[in-house]
Amino acid sequence: MSDAATAAQPRIEQSYPSPFMQWLTVGILFILYIRSLADRYLIALLVEPIKADTGLGDFEISLLQGAAFAVLYCICAIPVGLLLDRYSRRWVLFGCVAIWSLGAAGCGLVATFAGLAVMRSMVGAGEAGFSTGAYSIVGDSFPPQRVSFAMSIFVMGGVMGAGIVFLLGGPLVEAVLNGAVAHWPGMSLFAPWQQAFIATGLPGVLMAFLVFLFREPPRRHAPASQGGNGYGAALRFMRAHWKIYTAILLGFGLAYTSTIALQLWLPAFFTRVHGWSPKEIGFALGVAQILGAATLPLHGWIVDTLYKRGRHDAHLVWCIFTAALAIPCGIATLLVPSPVLAAVMFGFYMAFILSTASMGPASVQVVTPQALRGRASAVYVLVTGLIGMAIGPALVGWLTDSVFGDPMKLGLSLMVLITVMLAVVIALFALGRAQMRHLMQASENAA
Repeated sequence: MSDAATAAQPRIEQSYPSPFMQWLTVGILFILYIRSLADRYLIALLVEPIKADTGLGDFEISLLQGAAFAVLYCICAIPVGLLLDRYSRRWVLFGCVAIWSLGAAGCGLVATFAGLAVMRSMVGAGEAGFSTGAYSIVGDSFPPQRVSFAMSIFVMGGVMGAGIVFLLGGPLVEAVLNGAVAHWPGMSLFAPWQQAFIATGLPGVLMAFLVFLFREPPRRHAPASQGGNGYGAALRFMRAHWKIYTAILLGFGLAYTSTIALQLWLPAFFTRVHGWSPKEIGFALGVAQILGAATLPLHGWIVDTLYKRGRHDAHLVWCIFTAALAIPCGIATLLVPSPVLAAVMFGFYMAFILSTASMGPASVQVVTPQALRGRASAVYVLVTGLIGMAIGPALVGWLTDSVFGDPMKLGLSLMVLITVMLAVVIALFALGRAQMRHLMQASENAA
């Protein structure tokens, strides 16, 4: 680093929020991320009751889990990206949390495929804005050499949310299905699976007010020519550096596909293949995901350490390594005869593949000019959400119903998905390494 850059470093550090405010911000966003994933994944524990009550098949359930959620998740990311670059990000986040919570509760007020699809879309709309806004706020709260660790802590909340919904949601679902809340006012009008959505969704509206407990970080303004008024500037920058953005958008999107498919379909797999109850499934998969999520700060620390030592493509290099280790763990999850061992292998899979959960948004922040980060984050959410949520779960349902023609072949469908998707992911990350090094070196020299 040059002498000028070294002298400028203290001034750059001083322009960021205080350490207390930085970590208060991450902490609140962490809690809300747990909440968002809990509302997103509760449906995975209710697959069999919903099918029994509505007569839906695996493919239709897969559309509710993935495509119905992903439609507005992706569409709303674009206008929200503009709002985040122009207006108070805290108010945008407040609206997003309230919207997805109402959508989650609304899933309990309907009993048809169309009604559930509308409510799941509403959940997706709110969560899209939250993810985009949170990435932007975390990216502006920390300097580049510390973003990966902070982003890892934040994303850990999301992954823990998935683990918590299994760990706590399993016993909750079992209790609700056995009539635990049927005596609550008005609950007797709804089926037990509907009661679960209502009881867990409505409290989220109150949690939206947490966003006003932290101060919004100052925006990192770049020259006006970089900002622009719409998405044109962001798209032009991404097109000019297409290799790194292809690696980020498609690579992390496909990694997300394999992970989300496992998370959403493993409860049904354990029910069909191992005969476990929701309570048993929730405990085993919840613990596996929470322990896997605990590795996220380690991923962030490793990447930040490599970056400080001059490895400017550290984000992609580390994810190549971890994705290669995740493939055999994912396959073993679906092949071992013991359900306990399967849950252990799933925990190892999550521990490795979750490197991509935080390195994706962190990569967007570090390679994108600061004035374009809100819009670049929105494009990231749109593309990775569309790939991960719409394609992954639906592809598993389609393979099981239409290709293998047997619900008991669900594990084979998941193995095909994991192997193919992660092999492509590794190739895409390799493609983007050189351009990431060039961009980061140029950014460091400019500082």
